[in-house]
Amino acid sequence: MGDFLEVAALTDVGNVRQYNEDSLGVDAGAGIVVLADGMGGHRAGEVASVMATDTIFATVRAAVPAFDTRDRERQPLTVLARSIERANAAIHDAGRAEARYRGMGTTLACAIFHDNGVAYAHVGDSRIYRLRDDTLSLLTRDDSLLRDQVDLGVISADEARHSHNRSLVTRALGIEAEVRAHLASEPVQPGDVYLLCSDGLNDLVDDADIELIVTKLAANLPLAAQHLVQAAKDNGGLDNVSVILARVRAPFAATPPGVWRRLRRILATWRGR
Repeated sequence: MGDFLEVAALTDVGNVRQYNEDSLGVDAGAGIVVLADGMGGHRAGEVASVMATDTIFATVRAAVPAFDTRDRERQPLTVLARSIERANAAIHDAGRAEARYRGMGTTLACAIFHDNGVAYAHVGDSRIYRLRDDTLSLLTRDDSLLRDQVDLGVISADEARHSHNRSLVTRALGIEAEVRAHLASEPVQPGDVYLLCSDGLNDLVDDADIELIVTKLAANLPLAAQHLVQAAKDNGGLDNVSVILARVRAPFAATPPGVWRRLRRILATWRGR
């Protein structure tokens, strides 16, 4: 899939924090991108984010060869949901087992590109955007106190942008024994650019500026990632800032599972000679 998907990823500690508690996992060839933004004292947030990234990444990558959109149990979205459940359980159990990790958690944004589509999920206030035809669309809704207050009409969107309570999330991996992730899927088009980011970006850079940067630099994703991170740092860099950009280069229809089985048998026969 590396010929059909280009990915650039970048994480930065920012201007204020001592440690970087964000974690990224990327495999363009398998079509997997994972971003986690940890929280918890004494670097426990870093532990939680790495556990989430490693668990989800390993679970999904192992399932990629068996993906089958005709079989619900082997559909990317089902595998993604299962991997998030495992990650949540691992983080929650670690927090209960060791006092120094108690209460640790992480937000999450992740996606699987497969068969001309993308399955994606998020928990907390890490976001997923899509740039299509030079228009940036937010695909996720923050699990945050501010988002709830805006939706209820308690405060305005403008007041929310200047609030000191931006980091108060209402859902995260590892906090409870079970977590309900937001799951969705959609077809992709060549030229689409998907952006996954921690709140260290969107808290400090307006969507209009994010759209401008990604639109102008879509042909050079590493440079786009650098500009996004630098924009957050130029606006204060109050938090760790992480971005993953994934650009769909061309259609990538899935190979039918039966073809893979025949190819494996042929390869096994050839190796046995």
